[in-house]
Amino acid sequence: MSPYGNGGPGSGEGEADGGARSAAQAGPDSRVTNLILFTGKGGSGVTTLAAATAAHGAQRGMRTLLLSLGSLSHDGDGADLATVLDHPVGAVPTQVDGLLYAQSFAPQAAFEQWYGKAVTRVRTFVETVGLTPPDAAELLAPPGAGEPLALAEIAAAVDGGAWDLVVADLPPLGQALRLLSLPVAARDWLRRARPVETQAARALRPMLATFAGLPMPQTALVDLTDALVRECGAVEEVLTHQLSSVRLVATPDIVGLDRLRTARCGLALYGLRLDALMVNRQVVEAPRDSWSRGWAAAQQIAAEQLAEIFAGVARHEVPYRPCEPLGLEELAVVAAAAYGEVDGLGAPGRAPAPAVAKSGEGYVLSVPLPGADRRAMGLLRRDEELVLTVGPYRRTLRLEPVLRRCKIAGAVLRNQALEIRFVPDPAQWPADRADEEPADGGPPAPPDAAGAAAASS
Repeated sequence: MSPYGNGGPGSGEGEADGGARSAAQAGPDSRVTNLILFTGKGGSGVTTLAAATAAHGAQRGMRTLLLSLGSLSHDGDGADLATVLDHPVGAVPTQVDGLLYAQSFAPQAAFEQWYGKAVTRVRTFVETVGLTPPDAAELLAPPGAGEPLALAEIAAAVDGGAWDLVVADLPPLGQALRLLSLPVAARDWLRRARPVETQAARALRPMLATFAGLPMPQTALVDLTDALVRECGAVEEVLTHQLSSVRLVATPDIVGLDRLRTARCGLALYGLRLDALMVNRQVVEAPRDSWSRGWAAAQQIAAEQLAEIFAGVARHEVPYRPCEPLGLEELAVVAAAAYGEVDGLGAPGRAPAPAVAKSGEGYVLSVPLPGADRRAMGLLRRDEELVLTVGPYRRTLRLEPVLRRCKIAGAVLRNQALEIRFVPDPAQWPADRADEEPADGGPPAPPDAAGAAAASS
């Protein structure tokens, strides 16, 4: 039965076909829901194309949820999406037509729900220090709360199993990339906030609590931190799953091309798969007047640069329309122009991941970064981690065991990837132990230069 009562997803015709198709794509795990995350430059038509894609999926027999996260700073009135659909949209899934449902994320309602769960987790700590937590209805969601709660909303929709397809209408490009990078960044911060010493102390707290006769409040905080780390990992898996993808929307304009190039690098840095570029408002008919011909020529130049920036990425061109498409009938025309007979999902898969390969006396770590500009990159080694910066985006990569005992010997951009060369660190890989198998299970330690020369002679 549908979680939204009679007439909800799962009650319409076509469910069997859509469900069977998704299950076949899902592979060995239990997830059957496809997730497409739409974003792009503000004003490029992201909401319209997200709605057209969702309607297209529903028409092809998939139980579809169109989730609007267009703005995380207000309480999700869904006005823009309601206008595009020509149908009311609320904070819970609302049936638009057949298998198509729409929802506008409501930050305040989501915060109140999360707050109740969080208070339950740390109730012992709160009561120990003599505090009385306020009711959720008394609080206003603090600034920045919308982002993690929005990601949790996406994850719940995907993992709930009620949908074959979830189409998320994200904020404009910069805010969307910050949103999608949040699980990685938050998990890194949380791990640093709870050092190894805290883990050891936690094991002693039950004994200390017995002698003191009071519960140890720090235990609840540590447990909460651990739970948040696990939740960040779960959300990251939802975003990087083989059935998840990001779809960028652009217009054929010169302005904003560099931002799109950097965004493609940012998606790759965070392991997010870009499955297609949608070029909206493309002039396809030969203009008759000189002004329109000049506009079409400028569009052609921008379109060629877009093709270069997004080489290897599927492209869907959406013709220019003199007026905005409103309502399902007009959205169906847009979807037909963009996808034709294709279902619009694309093939499942994961984004290319960093890989380590043996190279001569050392190793090469290859990090996929299509379109990266070396002038906007930074590389920092910090103990067992590598801090990589690409424009406004940054990620900390934990090194493989074999690389932790090596030094960085150089880096180069090649074949849409950053190749970082590592050579053995003599202090970590002494020559008299060169023939031993590393305790960490990595490949055999390479000999030093003298040993290599002796072997070759």
